[in-house]
Amino acid sequence: MGRAIGAVVDAFVGNEHGRGRGPHRSECMNDSSQPVIAVRGLSYRFGKKSVLDALDLDVPQGAFYALLGANGAGKTTLLQLIAGARPMQQGSANVFGFSVSQLTIGQRQQMTYVAEGQELPTWMRLEQLEAFCAPLYDTWDMSLATKLRARFDLDPKARIDAMSRGQRMKAALLCTLAPRPKLIVMDEPFTGMDVAVKDDLVRGLLDAASLEGATVLLCSHDIAEIEPLADWVGFLNNGRVSISAPLDELRERYKRLEFTTETSTRMPEQLPNNWMSIERAGLRVSVLVKDLAEDRALPAPFQDATRVNVRDATLKELYIAIAKPTRDIVEVPV
Repeated sequence: MGRAIGAVVDAFVGNEHGRGRGPHRSECMNDSSQPVIAVRGLSYRFGKKSVLDALDLDVPQGAFYALLGANGAGKTTLLQLIAGARPMQQGSANVFGFSVSQLTIGQRQQMTYVAEGQELPTWMRLEQLEAFCAPLYDTWDMSLATKLRARFDLDPKARIDAMSRGQRMKAALLCTLAPRPKLIVMDEPFTGMDVAVKDDLVRGLLDAASLEGATVLLCSHDIAEIEPLADWVGFLNNGRVSISAPLDELRERYKRLEFTTETSTRMPEQLPNNWMSIERAGLRVSVLVKDLAEDRALPAPFQDATRVNVRDATLKELYIAIAKPTRDIVEVPV
């Protein structure tokens, strides 16, 4: 049995219960003020290497939460711990208000998990895969499965081993969304996909995000792909979540300030403390600024600068500035 189906049965249904009946909505939390995911003091080590270090994380109900971090930052380990696919070492992770290790079958079936490179049972046809998964969930929506199959242009008669990598990810996503889960956890779902496949997956995720009460936790290197989806963002760095906030709030706090100097003015040795990610291309200067003053006043020697422009920072710019902070001035060739 492949990892994808194994994850459904083992992590979310439970080895000891096999094909237990589906979830009851009453088993999930009803207090909208509580986060769907609450992680406290989570630490994890591989031998002597510390991956997570007393990490705290809250994922609000209904959020589309993008978790960003460099390779090796611990994103996959964190998601596996939250999904119950890896045993805890230190700290706690609660889902729906309960410890991951103590979730009932019904609560586990309200979670779905898709990861990069997941394996599906290659000998099955898609219709067989759907027929296998459907009895695991009382909430399996045949109509939604049919719509997703059409959206993803998948042939129900096609064998999994005859599908492309992109088609297999679409099949996995179909089986992830068809039960209308309350929590969707996704680890690098876009890796290695071409533009057309990514677009299909993004549209499918938009459908998922619109499901009543659904919460999505997703980590991906494709920042441009997830920016239109995310409304919350977390930055995982040095084993901890350094910033976790609504994306709109971050855009209010972080602005891209661009201006043109009259001459090749030397950059001062003492730059404002809230200047980040500084680039210069000839007479043009571009700075990511935290908490920009309302008067947009420029420090000496730039008071006479022209063509001053302020815009919201992109998610990629925020990631670079926060995950890889530097005060170095990047000289961009003109």
